[in-house]
Amino acid sequence: MISRIFFSWTALLLAVILSLTAPALAADDYKPGDLVEVFFLNSWTPAVVIETDKRGNVLAEYEFAGGPKREVFKAQAVRAAYESGAILRGRIWTDPSGKFKTKAALLSVNDDDSITIRKQDMTELKMPLANLSEADKAFIKKLKKEAGLKIMAGPEPPPLEDFGGGVFGSYAVPFNATDPNQRVALAPDPIPSYLKMRQGGVAFGMDDDGDKLGAVLPLGGPDCWILAALENESPWEKSLPTRVLWVSLTKQKLEKKQLLPAGEAVLDYHPPSRRLLTFASLKAEGEHHWNGKPVLTLWETSPTEEKVKPIARWNADSGEGVFHEPWARIIDGNTVLQRYKKQEYVAWDVSAKGIKYRVAQESFFAPLAVLSGGRRYLFLPEDNGVRVMEAATGNLLLGLPTKNGASGIALSEDGRKAAVLEDFELVVWDLTDPQAEPQRFEAQAIGTPFRADLAFVGNERIMSDAGWGGGNVLFSMKTKIALWNYRYDHSAVHEDKGRRMLEVVDRHLVYAATVQSGAQRGLAVGAVQLPGPRVDEVEAVTTYESLLIIKPGTPVKLHVATGQYDDQVRRALEAEIKENGWILSETSNVTITATMGQSETQTVTYGSGGFFGRSQNTESVTVTPFYSSLVIKVGEVVAWQGGTSTGAPPVIWLREGQTAQGEVNKWQNPHPEFFDHVEVPDKIIDPAKRNGLGTTEVTNRGLIVK
Repeated sequence: MISRIFFSWTALLLAVILSLTAPALAADDYKPGDLVEVFFLNSWTPAVVIETDKRGNVLAEYEFAGGPKREVFKAQAVRAAYESGAILRGRIWTDPSGKFKTKAALLSVNDDDSITIRKQDMTELKMPLANLSEADKAFIKKLKKEAGLKIMAGPEPPPLEDFGGGVFGSYAVPFNATDPNQRVALAPDPIPSYLKMRQGGVAFGMDDDGDKLGAVLPLGGPDCWILAALENESPWEKSLPTRVLWVSLTKQKLEKKQLLPAGEAVLDYHPPSRRLLTFASLKAEGEHHWNGKPVLTLWETSPTEEKVKPIARWNADSGEGVFHEPWARIIDGNTVLQRYKKQEYVAWDVSAKGIKYRVAQESFFAPLAVLSGGRRYLFLPEDNGVRVMEAATGNLLLGLPTKNGASGIALSEDGRKAAVLEDFELVVWDLTDPQAEPQRFEAQAIGTPFRADLAFVGNERIMSDAGWGGGNVLFSMKTKIALWNYRYDHSAVHEDKGRRMLEVVDRHLVYAATVQSGAQRGLAVGAVQLPGPRVDEVEAVTTYESLLIIKPGTPVKLHVATGQYDDQVRRALEAEIKENGWILSETSNVTITATMGQSETQTVTYGSGGFFGRSQNTESVTVTPFYSSLVIKVGEVVAWQGGTSTGAPPVIWLREGQTAQGEVNKWQNPHPEFFDHVEVPDKIIDPAKRNGLGTTEVTNRGLIVK
């Protein structure tokens, strides 16, 4: 059952203010010319007092639709300058003795049993509740009951510090992928024994219709904890505090809610040290969040605590702004690893207030780093392999070489295997045996040259987000195929809505969803056991060979249309056909078609200059790209295809006398060599089954087979 109905934030606070505040201000509290704010169209708007009457009404002038507008407002809908942004207008606050009184607006009710007020002279003061009269304490208690989190500010963060004193440490040493000594045995670092999940879910209401889940972290333990972060950051109104929710799947309930300051985004939690890591973008008043300065903060908390304890807060600004999603992990409670730039990681030493090491990621697409189950090892995917380092020190341990770069990596839960996605091939390494050759699997259904998130499901299956059509694909190393698809329905909260919304751990998928009961909406977090219904049964009766539509011995027909390069291309493809064990036959319904040609002419404009006040010079060129294409069809259905194309280079360098058109023309040549080097798999799966043998929907009711 969802326990809360939503209200407009401003309307709710105004209603509370009107019901709890002192009698309306008298008309002579405002004088003509005073700067005030008036409540107009459900928000507070700057205005100037024109005149008042004996009933307390105020004639004010304000800006509307590009021009001045005058209107009479009741006293409750007018507030003084010192009340701007306050949650409660000015009132008299009294100490326990009754001797000392001050008129001030209430700015916030703090998590440490204090309030923050602003006096008429615009000075702000933090005042413990113990220093207030019993009447004022009762007033605050009633206000908290009526308005709840709308008036709470969350705890004060630690003082902001600069770690490292401007000295940025040294780079970790890169590895040489061709050096055989880079392969050494690695002691397994499995997931902790307490990290066990169970199937179930817990729904809860939201405190505001702007609430969203920013992270869902499986922590396990006897109570099977899930830590969820409920965030609310509005560009138009005062944001609510971030809430840390401790959800127990064992007890099927939300056990604890703790507050963090508004704008704090939860990134990680480290159970052994009880430390929580958050990210925030600090910005000046009125400044766009893009211009904010990134900071990281460590807190200490657990499900038995009432409040989080601040530990340290430091600048984590690389100069790149906050355009990319923040990523950072706690290594050992004192060391925090941050993705500092797109291709750089920094390990912060919180106790020493400095930097342990920094590592440049040698990868164009920069897939995210991965930590081993116990956070002992750091695996860094790069263009020439995977670098494996000690996460706490940055010491290089070993390298896993790749032929086509690393798009993503997954580590088995027992810490013995690493699965690396190399373009369209999945390569599985035994980390404990440096002499063992890796297993290789053709993995078109989950392959990508860019970046992918991978996770082991058991020891023989890999979940990937790089499948066709979105969602996830389960790849089976046993049957060597994409076994199953997982699609997220409208209720499931997708990754693009937060940072860590989907986690695979202990053969469970942990995720977030929205729920609705009549007019009430809420959120839910939970876990479902993988692979879900029917998957095991289908895999048990499926073999890799039964799915092949082309294999050694298959008759194929070759068609070459490459103009003057026909003989060269035909020789290259006939050699490939022979190597694959296929048989040339003019009567086959499997057709291999090789074509070359030119695409439509394009216009590309290059610019030069334009920096430091210099004028921008532009030159346009025309490009007619040459393409080479290889397509294999069974009947009219495409079973496999590959190709290449020329084009205009993104950057050209011109010497005196050279032209942009002349330099671009050097790139425009036919490329028959493509057919000499293209690698065509000797076994090709039926296209109808290549992307999985079934589909399961991930919903707020669990896994549902379509």
